[in-house]
Amino acid sequence: MKNDLVHQYFTNPPKTGRVQLFRSILTGGIATIADMGTLILLKETTPLSEHTVIATTIAFIIGLIVNYLLSTFWAFRGLNNKKRSTEFIVFCIISVIGLLINDAIVWFFEHVLAEKGTLDFIIPQGKYYIFGKLIATFLVFIWN
Repeated sequence: MKNDLVHQYFTNPPKTGRVQLFRSILTGGIATIADMGTLILLKETTPLSEHTVIATTIAFIIGLIVNYLLSTFWAFRGLNNKKRSTEFIVFCIISVIGLLINDAIVWFFEHVLAEKGTLDFIIPQGKYYIFGKLIATFLVFIWN
């Protein structure tokens, strides 16, 4: 029984909406971790610490690639009969708009709110980008 559930939720092509939802949520979580982890790594350990929008863009693209690959080859495997090229073009258009939303919010947090110290009572100086990224992630999720 347990083995059947493991196969149903993790290895077999998804056959029910419940399995698709589970895989979609897990895929989104993994992509978010890849995105946020890459951003923090770039900001805290590389010369990109002074270039938040570049670091945010790179991190977003890493998360996007992870999301696309997991969605295409695992979460919704075997369910899409559309042409792959058309699907990818639509995915790219939606993603570019999401990237613009993402970068604008992170930029606003770091270059407007942080410089004014607007939220210093809850956000440590130098970490505004993290909170901006969290809000951007939520809003881009809604957009997507």
